[in-house]
Amino acid sequence: MLKKILYPTDFSEASAKAKDELIKMSSCNIEEVIMLHVMDERLYAYSAYIDSFSIDNLDIQGEILKSVKEKMSVWEKELEDAGLKVITKITEGIPFPQILYIAKSFEVSSIIMGYQGHSKVEEMLLGSTAEKVSRKAPVSVILVR
Repeated sequence: MLKKILYPTDFSEASAKAKDELIKMSSCNIEEVIMLHVMDERLYAYSAYIDSFSIDNLDIQGEILKSVKEKMSVWEKELEDAGLKVITKITEGIPFPQILYIAKSFEVSSIIMGYQGHSKVEEMLLGSTAEKVSRKAPVSVILVR
């Protein structure tokens, strides 16, 4: 069950807790961890509404990507120091379908991810990426609070 694990992260506190759980599970014969960050394309859609005196959209995306790569490197080292083999992947899109796509592409045996939880109103309006993944994933999903 735990041969190849997909670990989607947004670097939140909940994602950090999921990383800590992965580290605790490192002695469970995990062959590989695919650490994934999805740069949410919906965030860039709003940049068109920023006035022309603001920083260029490509500059913003470049800075975000640089920050993501730095965080990925730090978290990757933590997982590797625990004895895990890690593959890092950064994609752009909407997180929920991207996570499912990567899970299928890499033929993972399970997914572990943080779950922050939302108020009932937030869940009705926005939904939860973790909740959607847990309902639609073709493999077992471990949600960590």
